[in-house]
Amino acid sequence: MRVDVKGKYLIPGMMDLHAHAQSNYKGVTVNLPHFLKIFLAGGVTTIRAMGSAEDNLVRLKHDVDTGLIAGPNIVIGSFPPFEQAPGFPRVERTVMVNNALEARALTRDHIFNGAEWVKFYNYGDREIVSAVVDEAHKHGAKVFGHFTMLGADDAARLGVDSLEHTTSLIQKSLSYDDSIAMTDIGYYRYFVLWNKLDQKKLDETFKIMIENKTALIPTLAIQYVGADPNHLTKISGEWFDLYQKDLYAAYLKDPLRVPTVYNFKAYEEPWKASILAQARQVAHFVKMGGKVGTGSDLSPAPPLVPGLSIRQELELYVQGGMTPLEALRSATLVSAEILGWQDRFGSIEIGKQADIVVLNGNPLADIKAVGNIDSVMQAGRVYRISDLTAELRKAPCPTTHQCAPINTGRNFIALTPPYTFAAPIEGAAETLGLRRPVTRPATTMAFRAPPGPSSSFTPQSRAMNPCAIASASLSLRSCKHTFTSMRPSRFTLRRAAS
Repeated sequence: MRVDVKGKYLIPGMMDLHAHAQSNYKGVTVNLPHFLKIFLAGGVTTIRAMGSAEDNLVRLKHDVDTGLIAGPNIVIGSFPPFEQAPGFPRVERTVMVNNALEARALTRDHIFNGAEWVKFYNYGDREIVSAVVDEAHKHGAKVFGHFTMLGADDAARLGVDSLEHTTSLIQKSLSYDDSIAMTDIGYYRYFVLWNKLDQKKLDETFKIMIENKTALIPTLAIQYVGADPNHLTKISGEWFDLYQKDLYAAYLKDPLRVPTVYNFKAYEEPWKASILAQARQVAHFVKMGGKVGTGSDLSPAPPLVPGLSIRQELELYVQGGMTPLEALRSATLVSAEILGWQDRFGSIEIGKQADIVVLNGNPLADIKAVGNIDSVMQAGRVYRISDLTAELRKAPCPTTHQCAPINTGRNFIALTPPYTFAAPIEGAAETLGLRRPVTRPATTMAFRAPPGPSSSFTPQSRAMNPCAIASASLSLRSCKHTFTSMRPSRFTLRRAAS
């Protein structure tokens, strides 16, 4: 197979670190293999996902890793989340624990069932959260969650690995009156009050997070389900037909994503303004040295669409003040670092898995270009977006893990250096070679091949990755490639002996 990327731009596969992949949505059985393929169509090659329970994702993870189905790499988050009693007011979402002993036992249960990350929800004191973090780390897992009651500073000091959403960040940066206001929308008030905070106090929280290496997954775009229910439909609707038809019908019948016990209508305008304020603070946190990854908080039905939702998240990051490069890094290398998988994913370099997105435009000039995708390579397999979306728009295969992948191409795109990052060079041609998998570090960049003769590539196994990348101003030097297999179905590149 030959992949011509003349005039194209290449970035590492993007990541969604907050995805819900439950097997049942509003009474409809979810065809999870079909759902996973939508991520690939949107350029997302790795997800941290929560299912109906860990067991349904363990099987999916195996099937993706062994090539039985097409989909992104899966990192398993525990589900359902748990918290200290009495828990989330008026909404039954979580499992309750009453003390540290119960918290440790439930943490172990999730990990032994396959969770790689343990999710804690809003309510928990220092003793219980400390027990969860200690138990998870003892067994090699990480901890993520909301921690709204505790606050981001205390959660960071206790060793929480990543904070989801922004609700834990500002409690201690608000006046007393503001902190107790608008209780009729519960903890959601912390999404609305970002124009009323004390910047010095928030900076102190950010410094504590940075000192303790606690990452942030802001999930900004999903907030429009409360701030402007029609907004996401306007900007995502043309992709809704990628979902399985019965799920889309269930969404149309009941489109609400937020708890119906709350009435958000009165807060729509301040919430929209607050989303942009959050975006500015997220960019500020990055410039202070904080780690921000990308996550969408989507479910297996609209209004968010896999992949497209990450582009929308990155657009908000840039609107808030990140450079396109900072935003792109958050979706690739930084997200890989948050997972602890930076030796496997997140940048295009020798030794890493072959997860690459071929773009038709330069994302360093316009971040929206991450949504203009020509092809996606996941673990050395090549997927043409036009073929992928056409297949998704057909009736999906039966709900079973034995669905055939859309494109079983065992190809990979092996790039022949040198390249110049995001160079506006016309007539560039590049060859993509192919071969076998495994896993090892550099930085994330978008780059374009300089002019030169096309070389071809021949499918020989499944994997690869180009030469190491050091900085945005550096050109890659010529190097020879050979391929090696360190374990089945993971393909990477190594430098040949000279």
